[in-house]
Amino acid sequence: MPGPVKILGVDDEPDFELLITQRFRRHIRDGEFAFQFAHHGEEALALLDDDPEIELMLLDINMPVMDGLTLLTHLRERQSSVRAIMVSAYGDMANLRTAMNRGAFDFVTKPVDFSDLEITMRKTLADIAKLREVERQRAAAERARSNLSRYFSPNIVEMLAAQDEPLGAVRRQTVAVMFLDIVGFTRMSETMEPEAVVTMLREFHERMTAQIFACGGTVEKYIGDEIFAVFGIPTASENDAANALICAEMMLTALDRWNEERQAKGETPLAIGIGLNYGPAVLGDVGSEHSMSFTVIGDTVNTASRLQGLTRTLETPLVVGDALINAARTAPADAAPTLLDHLQDRGEQALRGRAGAVRIWTRDRTPVPNSGP
Repeated sequence: MPGPVKILGVDDEPDFELLITQRFRRHIRDGEFAFQFAHHGEEALALLDDDPEIELMLLDINMPVMDGLTLLTHLRERQSSVRAIMVSAYGDMANLRTAMNRGAFDFVTKPVDFSDLEITMRKTLADIAKLREVERQRAAAERARSNLSRYFSPNIVEMLAAQDEPLGAVRRQTVAVMFLDIVGFTRMSETMEPEAVVTMLREFHERMTAQIFACGGTVEKYIGDEIFAVFGIPTASENDAANALICAEMMLTALDRWNEERQAKGETPLAIGIGLNYGPAVLGDVGSEHSMSFTVIGDTVNTASRLQGLTRTLETPLVVGDALINAARTAPADAAPTLLDHLQDRGEQALRGRAGAVRIWTRDRTPVPNSGP
């Protein structure tokens, strides 16, 4: 159950405290209001520092040491959330406008009509409650966005947050597709403690996903040690193929750094296999009304997965479909031409489960050992 609303009365008149506590004695007794009192602005600031839960202030204008209008200026400079109701005999338009311009919420003139004061206090407290609810919703939205960012790339998070129906109708779109995994992961995990496997996977996903996000890609899903990523969602661009190729190079560099750290700790170095392809795919939601998932499907995706499998057979960390090479050659991205120089044309290759052969390119790099899936 919430505690009483904390209210600060700031007035140098000796009977002010007595009048307030008598008029609101039932509210105090019932735990609805809790009053504190100060005799000038400096004393009020000290009380606000000591108790940041004070929400409402009943504030006189004419006081010694620091007057009410000066106090309002200090509160505004501090960006204080406390709401002030001016309770003063100085009810002329000049004082009223000055008080409002400095952040006062409302104005009650002396001698005080306590019924009017209570109505004004409740109106002010209702506004405070409304602002608190807005802040709660904003904080909840930020938490939701933060949670989404753990599972989706930044561009998908922005799309989910900005629209009521963010993913839209099923559509066909040209994208770059990437599959990658750890070579020999199945055999490796058989000899490791489950906790160690999860720790290694988390670090692998974190390092590789950072490269995907840096290149504008989206993680479509994690499948054990495998990562399925797409470049060109939600909006396709002429750089998608080049960005995928740049990302693959960044991943191999990140892997080298990680392996140096692993070897320094006496851990076995890892190898990865990456398959890249480019072409049309179907994008949209799958699932039921209770659980929806955004997915990318089609021959382009299937081929990318098969190309990733070829990294074992060809003992290379990277296999790229010719369609992606052609698209990367014409892209404006500066780094792509340099990376293309490190690729070798391996000609037409038959892929398991696919009728037509695909021309492929592989990375000119230290071969990946054929360690099985």
